[in-house]
This record gives sequence, structure tokens and C-alpha cells, in this order.
Amino acid sequence: MGRPAIPAEAFEHGDPRRYRRGCRCKRCTDGVTIAVRRQRYLRATGRGATVSPQRAARHIERLRSLGMSDKEIQAESGVCQNVFYRITGQRSEIRRDSETRILAVKPRQVDTPRSGTHLPGRGTILRLRALAADGWPAAYLGERCGKHKQFIVHLQNSDPDTAVVRRWVAGYVAALSDQLAGQSPEDHGVAAHIAARIRKTAASKCWVGTAYWDPDDYDNPAFTPAIEDTTPRRQVIAENAHWLMRIDNLDRATAAQRLGVHKSYVDHALREHPESELAA
Repeated sequence: MGRPAIPAEAFEHGDPRRYRRGCRCKRCTDGVTIAVRRQRYLRATGRGATVSPQRAARHIERLRSLGMSDKEIQAESGVCQNVFYRITGQRSEIRRDSETRILAVKPRQVDTPRSGTHLPGRGTILRLRALAADGWPAAYLGERCGKHKQFIVHLQNSDPDTAVVRRWVAGYVAALSDQLAGQSPEDHGVAAHIAARIRKTAASKCWVGTAYWDPDDYDNPAFTPAIEDTTPRRQVIAENAHWLMRIDNLDRATAAQRLGVHKSYVDHALREHPESELAA
């Protein structure tokens, strides 16, 4: 089921979005007329209705560095969640009015202390992977963190040895991990088939659950959790990599990214276990 439609009353009179939702008062009619004329003028002068997302993305990063949450920025700008994360991901051009609304949000220091200092991302990434191995969907984790699910997925698939995160991101992920460790997603309203699918996907990437981890070991680069399966990890990676390359027609680099490891690790695993191609 999709999100409920935003009612006309959510916007001020004179806003074209209110007109598009059925309000035909004079202010809304005038507002949409002005917007249409402006778009025609921009096209006539060689300026389209869409622009690069780079300037808006830089402004969002500045607002985040001051401690503003994504939800606060979305609320103040009136930009919906999907458009907001399309801007931050810089995946495609955006409407000029979306850029204008983002740039209109004034930078300010919020009361909640959120340090802009960067930390190694290892602990944050492994905590999120462990929660996925327990069956927690990225959408649920994102909602608890006040982030979009794609932000959680991006972190989970980042390289733990090279990625960095902001200190406050590391803080709220660590707090969430402490709260959910050892709990069952099904007891918190997550559908059993969804939790099972998340666990299966995590297992295919050799991610292990929170039960395997001591809280202090997430951030320790020398620690590798003991896995009950007696199959060597490199052999599992080699078999999964062969499977992805053969069935999904992926190259080694993409297969390594899908498995959550570095390409050099996949290269090493395939050299050690060439026979895994037959098993796959």
C-alpha cells in the first residue's frame, strides 16, 4: 500500500501544489499561473525546469553538519523523502523549485549536539550488518534512526576498512544496536517472511548476527567473529562469488560489492578455492 496523498490543506494558499490538489481560489489560481509563466520564461531563455542536484546536495550536507536531521530538513523545505534522497544521492537532475526550497532552509546550529567529526566506519557498518543478520529490515532500522532505508543499505554495503561516518551517526547506530541486540524482529511487528528473507540475504554475504559479537569487538579491526559453520569463510565467498558471476552475470568487483567484501578478498578466495566453481 502506498503513502496517503498529501491533502491540499497541507499547503498555503497561493502555492501551486495546493491548486493541483483541487483548491481553485483566486490566490491559488494566480499562484499556479505565475509558476507556469515562470517555467515558460526559463525555457525561452535556455534554462530548463530541471537543474543539477549538486548545489542542493552541498547545502543539505552543510545543514547536516550543523546537527539538523533529515526529517527536519524535509519538513522545513517541503521536499518529500524520495526527492530528498535523490538529491543527496545525486542520481539525476531535480526540479528547479525543489532546489529553491532546499536552499531556502537557513543553516542553524540545533540544540542536539551532533559532532561533524568523522570516525572510522567499521563499527557502525558491522553493527548494521549484524542487525540485518538477525532479520531487521533496513526500512525498520532507518525509521528508528530517522533516516531513509537507502542510507542504511548504503552503510551496510560499504567497505568497513575504508569507510568513515560522522560521530553522531556512529552514536545512534551503536545505541540502536544495544537496544535491538538479541531481540526478535517478529516481536516488533516485522513480518516473519520479511525477517526470514533478510536473514537469508545476510547469510549469503557471510554477515553474522549480534549474538556473535561482544560490543567492544565491532570496532576492533583484528577481531573476526567465530562462525559455527565449519566451512572456511573464503570458500563460502568463492562459492557465492562464482554464483553471482554465473547466474547474475556480474564482474568480480560488482560481486565483491554485493558480498560486502573488497575485490582483492574475492580474488584471493577464488585462487584458494577454484573448485568452488563446480560446487556453485
